[in-house]
Amino acid sequence: MKSSGLFVITSVYHILLSILLIEERKLKNNILVIVEITPDIESLKDSLKQSPWFNDVILLIGRKKQKKLAGKLCYTFNRKHIVKLIDKTNLKLKSLPNQNNSFDVYICSPDSAKNYFIYKYKDHNIFMIEDGLKTYVSQSPSFFKQLYAKLINRPLVNGYDRRIQKVFATSPKELPPLLKSKSEKLDWKNTFKQLNKVKLNTLATAFSPNKQLVTNSLFPEGKTKSIILTQTLNEDGVIEEESEKINIYTSFVKQAKTDLIYIKPHPRERTDYNTLFAEHKHIIVLPKLFPAELLNMYPNLKFKMAFTAFSTAIDHLEHVEEKISLGHAKFKRK
Repeated sequence: MKSSGLFVITSVYHILLSILLIEERKLKNNILVIVEITPDIESLKDSLKQSPWFNDVILLIGRKKQKKLAGKLCYTFNRKHIVKLIDKTNLKLKSLPNQNNSFDVYICSPDSAKNYFIYKYKDHNIFMIEDGLKTYVSQSPSFFKQLYAKLINRPLVNGYDRRIQKVFATSPKELPPLLKSKSEKLDWKNTFKQLNKVKLNTLATAFSPNKQLVTNSLFPEGKTKSIILTQTLNEDGVIEEESEKINIYTSFVKQAKTDLIYIKPHPRERTDYNTLFAEHKHIIVLPKLFPAELLNMYPNLKFKMAFTAFSTAIDHLEHVEEKISLGHAKFKRK
């Protein structure tokens, strides 16, 4: 492993894991590339650039815009051409050295929007950082999908591509066999616990640059608390209708029976929970771009109950008496 890294992400969870891997491996002079898929994630650019973990933060258009830039035919059958097209429109990415292999490339949850880096940095070590439950339940591509991808030189997604040399995961033993064979443990929870107060405050500021998240008014002492971790169930087609998702979270609200109930929306959700629960004065909606895992920074913040459909973020919350997860199996398509 090199002493520097180029980190490519699409979510705030990816950013958090990247920072903690940087801390764990003592990496220096790192660059962050944000692929614009999560709404408003670009608003974190300046605060992340000012942090001690990244020398620079670069934005890259997401899959839909890449497809429009290349054209449907080219994007389907000549994906490699996207490197030249992006370099023409993104001078900061173009200026990054691709011949100097003094840094490694870390791709969080490899997908089509990140193919650019697999093509361009073929002479570098290319690693993957997990993407929560998705990494653990993703199926190995069939023989025909592998053959088709090879014929048109398209990288396989979810870390299965042969050019992804290593997969950093929280629980390597639980990965699918092909990913497990090239995995290494990312001990981010232990690294997080070892951060001093200065770094913890810097971390919190990086994800909430325009507001103070934790105050006595937001999390008052003496009040019982529950938290609901929402997901992009209808947005990602896990369920068909938004109303079904709302029914699930409304049932969680009824079960909570605490003085205060916090809703932590998934960053890519379109549902407006502030409007939805406007009449419920005991329900507080937390910022979308603040990772739920950072709530562990505050040992005095305790939740009586935590609810989710199947988000792995619930497993990362430490100060919770009872955790209720419906489970991924409940949402598998029949």
